[in-house]
Amino acid sequence: MGWRKSMDDKELGRMLRLEKVEENTFSEEKTKEVLEKEKHDQLKFRLKKRIRPEVFARMPEEIQDFLIDMDPTDMKEVYISTLLNLPWESEFKVPEIELMEAKTMLDNSYYAMLEVKEKVLRYMACQKYLGKNYGAVMLLAGPPGVGKTSIAVSIAKAMGRPCVKISLAGVSDALFLRGTQTVFNNAKPGRIVDALVHGKSFCPLILLDEIDKMGSSIEHGCPENVLLDILDSDRSKFVDNYLGFPLDLSNVIFVATANSLEPLSPILQDRLDIVELPPYTIRDKKQIVKGYIWPKLIKEYQIEQVDIEEDAIEELIALCPEEGVRDLERICRKMCESVISLYYVEGNIIENIKAENLAKIMGPIYYR
Repeated sequence: MGWRKSMDDKELGRMLRLEKVEENTFSEEKTKEVLEKEKHDQLKFRLKKRIRPEVFARMPEEIQDFLIDMDPTDMKEVYISTLLNLPWESEFKVPEIELMEAKTMLDNSYYAMLEVKEKVLRYMACQKYLGKNYGAVMLLAGPPGVGKTSIAVSIAKAMGRPCVKISLAGVSDALFLRGTQTVFNNAKPGRIVDALVHGKSFCPLILLDEIDKMGSSIEHGCPENVLLDILDSDRSKFVDNYLGFPLDLSNVIFVATANSLEPLSPILQDRLDIVELPPYTIRDKKQIVKGYIWPKLIKEYQIEQVDIEEDAIEELIALCPEEGVRDLERICRKMCESVISLYYVEGNIIENIKAENLAKIMGPIYYR
């Protein structure tokens, strides 16, 4: 009986060991799923039950762990709202690009600017081939009114991305871009995080407008230093002071604009692919009015029957001696308004605008 009992004990031990192995095997198979559910339940409780499973699943694992370990006193309502407003459910990969459509759109939107178009298309072709962002940050430099901002918007459209503008004119505080830590009153995220929220994408085109007009602050630091960090080749670990965890900006495209290169430090210029846009000549302005501004405006104002003669265009250009075409477009817009006003107020139908009748059509605007 002792031998039998000993065998039973051994058998029992073997069976228990097998059971433990089977239990461990089961655990290994289920560990990931169980841990994911436990982490989601824990984070759902911490975020006041507002985080959905699909949102949680899109968060990188290190961010999930960061939020679970976060001090409860920092988990304020405004922080939760900011966190959940980030576009977790959007695509993290770069959008598909149709190169021929992009080329046609750029050609139809802008006169000349061959260097800009060629560079943009080259970047897009390499991005399409590699499946990721390609190329340095482009800086469009030139006088006011040559179309720097609208070019950036068109680049975003051609690349299938939302465009979010960050105006840097007069900004002298690094916290404007980097955000404020939650320990301070009125803490808020920086404009980079805001751009992701408003663009509803982790792959937007962010336009850094007028970077030559930035200042600096002894108390809060220089925003240029933040830009140097953001525009570095590796953008996968950008930390906003407010959020406290790293965000991957590697699929964000940055385009900058400046009127002058002189205020920019050599270090910042070295991080940028500078494309200088020269002032428009009189011949350029004629082509832009005939081929772009006037066709766009008469369609917008639904007065497609109204033609404008070349002598009238030359007269308008003389009224707007700027290097760009912003004022020229503005005065053409005023003329469209005058054509409509003359029709409704005086019953005059204008079908052909010549230099000789500009003063009558435009009234006081012409004599400004």
